[in-house]
Amino acid sequence: MERKDILEKDTWNLSLIYQTNQDFYLDLDKAKELLQKLSNQKDSFLNTVNEFLQFHEDYIQMSRYIQKLHCFAHLHCDVEPNHQEYQTMYASILTFYDQVSSTLDFYTVQMIENSEKVQSYLNNDLLNDYRYSIQEILRQKKHTLSQEMETLLSKTTSISDTSSQVFDALRLEYDPVHINGEEKFLNSATLSEFLKNKDPEVRKEAYHNFFKEYKKYENVFAATLSGVMKKDAFYADVRKFNNPLEASLFDDNVPSKLFFKILEKANKEYRPLFHKYNALKKKVLHLDTMYNYDLSVPFVKYKTKKYTIDECFDIILDVVKVFGDEYVNIIKQAKDERWIDFYPHAGKRVGAYSSGCYDTRPYILMNFIGDYNSLSTMIHELGHSCHTYLSCHHQSPVNCDYRIFVAEVASTVNETLLIHYMLEHASSKEEKAYFLYELLENCVGLIYRQPMYADFEHILHTWAQEGQPMSAQMITDLYMKKSAEYFGEDVTMDEYVGHSCFYIPHFYYNYYVYKYTLGMTVALAIVARILDGNEKQREAYLHFLKSGGSQSPVDLLKDALVNPLEDQLYDDAFHYFEKILNEFEELIKGTD
Repeated sequence: MERKDILEKDTWNLSLIYQTNQDFYLDLDKAKELLQKLSNQKDSFLNTVNEFLQFHEDYIQMSRYIQKLHCFAHLHCDVEPNHQEYQTMYASILTFYDQVSSTLDFYTVQMIENSEKVQSYLNNDLLNDYRYSIQEILRQKKHTLSQEMETLLSKTTSISDTSSQVFDALRLEYDPVHINGEEKFLNSATLSEFLKNKDPEVRKEAYHNFFKEYKKYENVFAATLSGVMKKDAFYADVRKFNNPLEASLFDDNVPSKLFFKILEKANKEYRPLFHKYNALKKKVLHLDTMYNYDLSVPFVKYKTKKYTIDECFDIILDVVKVFGDEYVNIIKQAKDERWIDFYPHAGKRVGAYSSGCYDTRPYILMNFIGDYNSLSTMIHELGHSCHTYLSCHHQSPVNCDYRIFVAEVASTVNETLLIHYMLEHASSKEEKAYFLYELLENCVGLIYRQPMYADFEHILHTWAQEGQPMSAQMITDLYMKKSAEYFGEDVTMDEYVGHSCFYIPHFYYNYYVYKYTLGMTVALAIVARILDGNEKQREAYLHFLKSGGSQSPVDLLKDALVNPLEDQLYDDAFHYFEKILNEFEELIKGTD
């Protein structure tokens, strides 16, 4: 399918950001003027509290332009990668961002060198909005270098991001999959559908046709992935952190023990439960050999429904009404104003995401194919978008951006509520079993798979820190080994499993994946309490959505009544998985 074949109503309306390309360049010019103004204040912005405030107001305004410009350009490029004017826009904003980094490299150094004066300014009510963000800057004192070194580091930004940019720019094409003699289009969205096909040859062909392309370019992907790991290790070392993990966690102000706690729970203490689940799959599917690409086959005799976009909205609006009118109206606005780009087509970026800022709508990219996964993805991304919308409408531009550490909470709460809704409305034993299965799969993806990814990523970071080589063979062998440990003895690894690591974009996000597990454990606690009618939890959660980045991520979650530092939170999540696994096993007896 080509983009021109898709109805306008099913594409996002980016004219709400800029009506013309000329408007884009007018804002870019305004941002450049502000950068020059900020540069001119280098030797004076700390003189008085008013000059200090003016500098920060100018900086925030420039940042708003940058975020708006970046959003417009990257959204266009993700659906029209061959449109050279949009590529030029994207390159322009990336180049300007590098200029900002190098021009303002004096800021953090001077702030820390004059920390006592800065602290005195923070007592002034004029700086109330800036207090938390500036205190976060002062917290960097131990890891801030000399002015000369900071200037040098700022000039490496464009070089250090090359690996990620190459990965994002790659667009692979896949051989079609054959079903009943007909060729079917294969991409990341349709792959998941093919892997549910009852014909093992279809599953195998889809999996092989998809991942053989990653093997074909294995040296390219190994270079980009190892490049990101080396970049993270380099900056951690230069900034005097003990390791890349510590450097990554520093921004969120959380201890390393939280990361290892999650890995210990998922990869050791509770992994036997996952192996039990896989053994059940093998038994129910009557497979002598069960490959990893067989694991998505539904093993409940229930004909899954196909959903139109309108039907998805109707269900989602029913699910989220528990949050009240303000939340419901945001979902309606998303539909009416065309925040979502729905359908897959040639050249479109794979997967799904929500992306927006203070001065744009929180847009959503999808690859909608009308199955339950599309519905689930839609409510997931709308969770992100509602979080962004509420943060931007209840916080100032200074404090509206929430950290990645808490980003997956809102989306996972929505997904989990959806499954509970489906279970509640199930009209048969088979339908209930199907959605219990979906709930199990959702838990597996978030509380088991992501910690496995995190373990793999941590090893690669350690290799980079130690200066070990990272060839395609080493990387794929490691991923094959970790996958075998993860799935257990009842699952046979296909020859392309090792190369599937090159497909996962989150490995380029510097210790991101474990945060999905955090999001799931927190979401399970929130959903369970809300469904039990706990009004205090509901109000605390909505307050969390409106709080943006006004506090540290841990404090935000504590205020939401879910403390991520408590062991019990994670134990409860894995016990919940065990509970629904036992319920599912009992329910499917006799359904074969």
